[in-house]
Amino acid sequence: MIKPTLDCNLRCRHCYHGDCEPAYGVMDIGLYKRVVSLVSESYDSAMFVWHGGEPLMMQTAFFKNAIDVQKKCFGGRTCGNVIRTNGTLLNSRFIRFCKNNRVSIGVSYEVGFERGLRPNLDVKFVDSMVSYMVKDGCASFVSATIHRGNVDDMKKIYQRVRTMKLPLSFNPVINLGNARKYPELMLDADEYAQRLIEIYDVWLHDSTTCTPIVPFTQYISAIMNRSQSIFDCPHSSCLMKWISVYPNGDVYPCGKACPKTFFMGNISRIERIRDLFESDGFRRILVGSIERRKKCQSCEVYGYCNGECSIDTMADGNIEDNDGFPCKVYKKIFKHIKMTLDNIMEMKPSLSGYNRFVRDSVVGRLVDPLMGDTTYPR
Repeated sequence: MIKPTLDCNLRCRHCYHGDCEPAYGVMDIGLYKRVVSLVSESYDSAMFVWHGGEPLMMQTAFFKNAIDVQKKCFGGRTCGNVIRTNGTLLNSRFIRFCKNNRVSIGVSYEVGFERGLRPNLDVKFVDSMVSYMVKDGCASFVSATIHRGNVDDMKKIYQRVRTMKLPLSFNPVINLGNARKYPELMLDADEYAQRLIEIYDVWLHDSTTCTPIVPFTQYISAIMNRSQSIFDCPHSSCLMKWISVYPNGDVYPCGKACPKTFFMGNISRIERIRDLFESDGFRRILVGSIERRKKCQSCEVYGYCNGECSIDTMADGNIEDNDGFPCKVYKKIFKHIKMTLDNIMEMKPSLSGYNRFVRDSVVGRLVDPLMGDTTYPR
């Protein structure tokens, strides 16, 4: 994860980085070259997620240079890019640049149901940019942050994004950064889980939808493939798979705001990427995660969630503790989804009444009953 700047043109009430940290300055392209060079020496492929702050505070020329650096360092090897933006600085020229270079754009907004979360957001402008991306065929998705003020609007958010035919991600407010100053944003775990279940049931039977919803699609994949982990950030063991590089080269294990105790080093002062994972900062988050997961191992869903996200649990209280907000929500929604899929597999109803994401997963399982089962030789 690359944070070319922590500055932003908005002051969202839930921002990980509080009132932003412009003191970090902006990332120099030479520093970015160092990042890509080290990553390319250690990995055959990489995904670069551009975050912030607001990454589009950087000029388009910076991203053009960044793509050129990737091509030179990785050659013909796979290298992906995703930009996470509030959408207010998008323009047609930049969108075409992203389309031409296969850069996905994730827009963080609630399609008009922000309910005070993003002061001064020009929703109509962002709507127009999202519509342009859809018409132009640029890979894009919507990431909606859910808080106490808009939790009852989740169905409306889905219905709106559904008309755009875009993927949708629901993300609960996390008690980090600015959000700590606004306790009224914090969600009740039972209420949020119930709203997710209600939307899942609507989405499940929406046979014509083209909108996949995170986290539902990940949970379905895990259940139907009998996998032992969910390959998304909060529900897999992401440690040693991600690093977050700040504008000055400082490295942390997660894109969410981490305490200084998790500082892993500076990209300019290491010889290999593995040096970061041998740091005291990484050892601290690893030890805390192991202690929490020891407490989780008797849980019936541990094989899928792997003890939840370490930073989320830290924000909820203590990195070594479980059974907080993330755990409570996950258990309820995951069990509900598993029950509906088990019923489909047992009853074998007509699949015409289900959305295509569920249909594809069920058909795949019926065609290959051992799909994802590593206990049987293939």
